[in-house]
Amino acid sequence: KKVEALFKMSPKECQNLTSLLAHEKSTGIHNGTILDDSSAAVGLLWIRRSLAFQIQLFESVVWEEEPKDAAYEAYQKQLSPYHGWMLRTVFPASFGQFPNREEFLTLFSETNDESISIIVKKMRALVATLNPLLQSWTEAFHELGLEDTRRV
Repeated sequence: KKVEALFKMSPKECQNLTSLLAHEKSTGIHNGTILDDSSAAVGLLWIRRSLAFQIQLFESVVWEEEPKDAAYEAYQKQLSPYHGWMLRTVFPASFGQFPNREEFLTLFSETNDESISIIVKKMRALVATLNPLLQSWTEAFHELGLEDTRRV
């Protein structure tokens, strides 16, 4: 909603992610790299971090890692550095509920009889598609000085 509201207010200045972030920054809403909590940038930053977590999780699972282990490793790299004590305690506890690799992968099947190898192939394609997007998104935040590293 934050992004949509900013776009509706200034559609000409918000043609893409970088221009939207640059426009918002130009309004003076942020205090250096400390993003205003009501901003589109802070919402997009957390979406980006969540996407990075998911991409790393999926990439590890398609290369034979168990989801629980893959989730923990992805969490440690992608989200934990920005979580305070409470979230660093609660979030990883949920990983114990992850199913084994085969059950996890079947959650992504389009049909009841889709093979694991087909699901893995599709998941690899998804990761390959999302990685450049994530990289571009990350670069935009860095170039604009919007990488807020505070813990929540």
